[in-house]
Amino acid sequence: MEKSLVTIAMPAYNHEKFVQEAIKSVIDQNYDNIEFIIINDCSTDNTHSKICEMIDICKSRFVRFEYINSDKNNGITKTLSKCLNWAQGRYFSLMASDDIIFLDKISLLVNELESLPDNYAIVFGDATYIDDQGLAMRVRTGSIESDRVMEVLASDRDDFNYLDEDEFGTYKTLFRGYLPTPSWLAKTEYILDVGGFNEAYFIEDMPLWIALSKKYRFKFFNQSVAGYRVHFRNTSSSFHIKMLIDLIKLLESERDYCIQNNLYDFWKKMMLLWLKEILKKESISPEQKKNVIDILREIKTKT
Repeated sequence: MEKSLVTIAMPAYNHEKFVQEAIKSVIDQNYDNIEFIIINDCSTDNTHSKICEMIDICKSRFVRFEYINSDKNNGITKTLSKCLNWAQGRYFSLMASDDIIFLDKISLLVNELESLPDNYAIVFGDATYIDDQGLAMRVRTGSIESDRVMEVLASDRDDFNYLDEDEFGTYKTLFRGYLPTPSWLAKTEYILDVGGFNEAYFIEDMPLWIALSKKYRFKFFNQSVAGYRVHFRNTSSSFHIKMLIDLIKLLESERDYCIQNNLYDFWKKMMLLWLKEILKKESISPEQKKNVIDILREIKTKT
């Protein structure tokens, strides 16, 4: 029986140094039935030419290959929405153009997802921190030092255990991010069912995880299946303030849901946590600071 078709989407932006390594990691997958979609989001460096050098091998390797060199910068959520609309695979995965996936990522996660009941939408493997040279590197958070992304991101969490299947990927755990971006595989149908990538937000993944968690279950596959690149151009470091403000916007949109589901105390706790985190940032503008303080005052005056 033919294996299920998997769509891998790669939004590319200003990663001339890493994009060929990222593409090669998809080419090297030990799973054959893959369609590969790359959209270059109007990079200002040599990303386009680096991708062009690999078009022929991609056309011969994949059952379907699409490359679009956008003439304007649309941002990651709009780019991913376009990839999702084009996707024909039963399963969908994405990766940044500076990350890599290990050769058995797709085969392992397809097998895992197909072994689960229908109410599971997505499976996450772990990821390994890698440096500019693609070598594993250890990252320290508090008393934890590890090269495993999930272990580091969840190390300071006292509210849940990510190894507990009943707690992993649940609504209340997701607003303090811990899920590695390059290490997941999801059912395309279920992503579409919850509205896909929400273009109202700059952050591409958390709104999707929140939406999926309301209807479906998540599974953790305890093996590293991808390399998450740590370097000075990472989106998470370059746009941290913007991401935090987007998170507040997302939380505000979840207020009614939390009230209706007896989660208002949780909602308030998350809002206070992230509002205070924004105020710690030296790069916050006076206008942003005023807006944050106004929201804090409003929350504290309400029960």
